Parts: sequence; structure tokens; C-alpha cells
Amino acid sequence: MSDKKVPINTQRQMLENPSMRMWVGRGDPDKILQQEADGQRSFIESDTLPSRMSCSDLDVNAILQAAGVKFCGIVKDDPIFQYVELPQGWKKVATEESRWSKLLDDKDRDRASIFYKAAFYDRSAYLTLSFRFRFRPDYDQQDKGIAVARVVDCGKVVYTTELIALPGGSERYSLINQVNQMAIDWLNQNYPDWQNPGAYWD
Repeated sequence: MSDKKVPINTQRQMLENPSMRMWVGRGDPDKILQQEADGQRSFIESDTLPSRMSCSDLDVNAILQAAGVKFCGIVKDDPIFQYVELPQGWKKVATEESRWSKLLDDKDRDRASIFYKAAFYDRSAYLTLSFRFRFRPDYDQQDKGIAVARVVDCGKVVYTTELIALPGGSERYSLINQVNQMAIDWLNQNYPDWQNPGAYWD
């Protein structure tokens, strides 16, 4: 795997340059933030994904393999990452938050969220799969006294419940739950496997 790119190992950098410990001791957040930004960049450019992957009790490896991802072994001396070959058109992209990146497919759909904290003193990484369909309560409308929930397909609204005025007292929360259930019922009827992150992408 010598031709494969790997993320910067900031813990190894610290061993080679112990003065980095002073960034924490004397409170030098700018250098730590820069290290995390550099770490995100090196991860995006690497041929790896985190070794730690989760999504409830599902087999994340099997789901990604079914989508075409090839797993090629743990990175030697840096086991928080593993080598991968992504399907054609898939890519990792950075978010504005340096600890978070996304795994996009060939249609630019969000297939996974990736956390990588590159700071040498607490370095860690993990991947969580994304769902194609989700339901979203509208909390802004709730603050205005309206209960409404939506179903989104990769962020695009595909179903909206009826808008219902909220009463006061305990009935308010009962009605919110009922409206949320309407969105879930619509999902169950139209996309019964919506809670499977490997479903409905093709």
C-alpha cells in the first residue's frame, strides 16, 4: 500500500516534536485549530476511511461494499484508518467544520458523515452512514404555535404534513407527536425500508 495516501498522523508528529505539548499547556488554540484543518485536508486527499464505522446494529462494511466500496486493509501504524477504493465518481468533501467531512456518491448525494479530530492530544475518527429519506419536525413552526413535519429525500422536501395549530398545556406535546407520526406513517407506506441506510439509492 506504499502508493496509497494516508492522513497526517499528528500523534507521531508530537513524538517527533514534543514542544507541541505546549500548545495545550499554554493555551494556543490557533495552532490546534490549524492542525485540525490540516488534518481534515490530508484526510480528504487520502485513500482512507475511518476504521470505526457505525449505524445502529447494522453491518456498515456490508452496506458500503454493496455500494461498491472496496476495503483494502488497516493502515499500518495508524489503525484508526483503513485503506479503501471508492466507486467511480464517489468522493470525500470537507465541511466548514474542520472535524467533519462527507462521503458523496456519483450523484453528489450524502452517503456518510465522517468525524476526524486531528488534534494530537485526542485524535480519533469514525464514520456514520446517512439515510436517503428522513423525517424532520419543524421546530421553528412549533415556536410559532404550528405543528408540521416534513419528509426529505437527500435534503429535498417530498412530503409535508397538514399544518395544525398547537394548543397549550400537555396537549401540545401529544399533538406534536401525532404530527410527527403522520410523517413516519407516510414513510412507512411509501418507503417501508427507509430506516435502512443502504436502501433506495439505486
